[in-house]
Amino acid sequence: MTNIADIRYEPYSEQDYSAVRELFSCDVDTGDNILRVLAEEPELFITAFIEDKLVALAQVNKPVVQSYLTVFVAPEFRRQGIGSAIVKYAENKLRAGGTQKVRSSFRSGSDHSSSVAFARKLGYDTYFSSAYMQRTGDPFSLNELPVRPYVDGDYIASQSLYAKAFHEMRVRVGSFPDSVIAEPSEEERSVWEKDANDRFVYIMNGEIVAYSHISGNEISSISVRTDLQGLGIGRKFVMYLCNEIYRRGNADVTLWCVVGNDARNLYDSLGFKEKHTMEFVRKTL
Repeated sequence: MTNIADIRYEPYSEQDYSAVRELFSCDVDTGDNILRVLAEEPELFITAFIEDKLVALAQVNKPVVQSYLTVFVAPEFRRQGIGSAIVKYAENKLRAGGTQKVRSSFRSGSDHSSSVAFARKLGYDTYFSSAYMQRTGDPFSLNELPVRPYVDGDYIASQSLYAKAFHEMRVRVGSFPDSVIAEPSEEERSVWEKDANDRFVYIMNGEIVAYSHISGNEISSISVRTDLQGLGIGRKFVMYLCNEIYRRGNADVTLWCVVGNDARNLYDSLGFKEKHTMEFVRKTL
């Protein structure tokens, strides 16, 4: 039986990469998702060693009111209390930084039923589900649209419609009892400005009526002003974004769609196929 006191926690280092890849050799799909984040934000990750053996990897996002945590333990070291110890270690770091709620996620399905039991044992409750969808194939035939790249001066109008549209979607789905309309912030505005070339606005009659953000080959967000939904704006905008992602050299387009979101019908009709579903859980610290 492993002595939990023997676990050594270290910030992720590039020299750990080969060991991390080996860690995920038993679960390539989960590994691909985590390695993608690791490549972009290595500072979010903590490694757990017993002597010189990497036994687990944890993604611990920066402490904010609601933060994110996920842990992957090497199969041969499971059911020894290591996962629980790492979760508690990460929760303490987040709590000290002011985090009030922690979110985590794992794939749904019978193969991952142990993840559900593990999360519930540690006090995490079901939150919502989201489908990972992918489109392959040819670009869309599309007439020119009134879409242009986002600029900083678009922030207030774009953030307002984005925040309201996502809040109303969450209310309709019914899995987000504490959803609120997010307020604008200078921090968010700065983040949006840094990757403005990956953000787009849809203009009608001189006003911004839809906004979107892409990240690599992923449509990471798209929202249409709530009073103009159902007019086909979202459909044309998604087609435009797919074409832009293809234009940038990607072979496919991906996105996440919250289970119960009416937009699922649109994505299905445009050729997106569900690859898997993630279950999100949450805990109040």
